Amino acid sequence: MLNGLDREKETAMGILQYELGMTPIEMRRFTNGYCHRVYYVKTASGEFVLRVTGEENKEYYLGSVEWLPKLGALGVPVPRILKHGAYREDFYTLISFLPGKDLGEVYHTLTGEEKRGIVRELTIIQRKAAALPSMERYGYPHAGHGGSFAAWTGYLESSVARSCERIRQNGVFRDDVCDAVTGIMRTLEDYFASVKPTPFLDDSTTKNVLIHEGKLSGIVDVDEMCCGDPLLVVGLTNMALLSMGADNDYTGFWLDEMNAGETQRKAVTFYTLLFCVDFMGEQGMRFVNGAAVSHDEKKAALLNARYHELIQKLSF
Repeated sequence: MLNGLDREKETAMGILQYELGMTPIEMRRFTNGYCHRVYYVKTASGEFVLRVTGEENKEYYLGSVEWLPKLGALGVPVPRILKHGAYREDFYTLISFLPGKDLGEVYHTLTGEEKRGIVRELTIIQRKAAALPSMERYGYPHAGHGGSFAAWTGYLESSVARSCERIRQNGVFRDDVCDAVTGIMRTLEDYFASVKPTPFLDDSTTKNVLIHEGKLSGIVDVDEMCCGDPLLVVGLTNMALLSMGADNDYTGFWLDEMNAGETQRKAVTFYTLLFCVDFMGEQGMRFVNGAAVSHDEKKAALLNARYHELIQKLSF
C-alpha cells in the first residue's frame, strides 16, 4: 500500500505521463506551498512547474486559471499556463518556469540599490494589476464574482475578528491584544472610507516575488486578487520582514517610490500591526489534521515585542 507521499508522487507522474505525455528527466517537489503540491519538472524540451490541487482547494486552482492569463495580458511577469485540467480526484496546472528564489530567502544578500530596483519594478507591476476591472466590492473576488464586503473597513474588521478568535483559542497571547487595534482603526476611519476597491497582488511580499541575480524575475502563486487598498501588501511585507528580524529598508523604499504621504504611512503602520496580530493568531494554531502545533516561544516573544513597538508608534 502506498503512503501519502508516494501516492502524491504517483499522481504527479500520472499527470505528466498520461495527461501531458511528458517524460521527466528530473522532478522534485518544492517545500513551500499550503494549498498546492508544487513540482519542478525538467524534460528534454525544457523546464516547467506542475501544481497539483485537491478538491478542498479547488477555488485556488480556479483562481490561478482566471488571474494568470489576465495579469499576463497586462504585462505582469507571471508564469504562463501551458495546460490545466482534472486528473482523478485532483486538478493540475502546468506553467512555465521562472528562475529565482523568494525575496525573503535572498533579502540579506541584496544591496540597497538592488532593493530599490526591485521595489521600482513591483510598483509598476501593482499599477498594471490595478488596471484590472474593479469588482466594486472589497476583499477577494473568485471566478469573476465580487468581494465579500461593501466597505474596506468591513474587510479590516473581519481580519481583526479572525485574529482575535485564534488568539483566544490558542492561548499564547493575552485575549485583549486586539482591543488596541480596533481603537487605532477608528482614528483612520476617514482614510479607510476613501479607499477604492482597487485590484492588487496582496501576496507579493517576502514570498512569491522571485529574485534572480538581484533583480525581480516574476510573481508566482497568484491564486487570488484582493480589491481594496494596495498599501495593505506593503504592511504585510513590512511585518514579514520584522518577523524575520530583518531591516525594513525595503518597505521604506517602497513608500518613497509610491510618494506616500503622512496619512498613507500611518495606514501602512496600522496594516503592519494588523498582520502582527494575524501572525500572533497563528502561534499555537492546530493544523487541520490536528497533528502539528506551530508554536515557537522565541517567535512569540519577537511578535509580542513588535506588537508593543507598533502600538507605541501609532499612539503618537
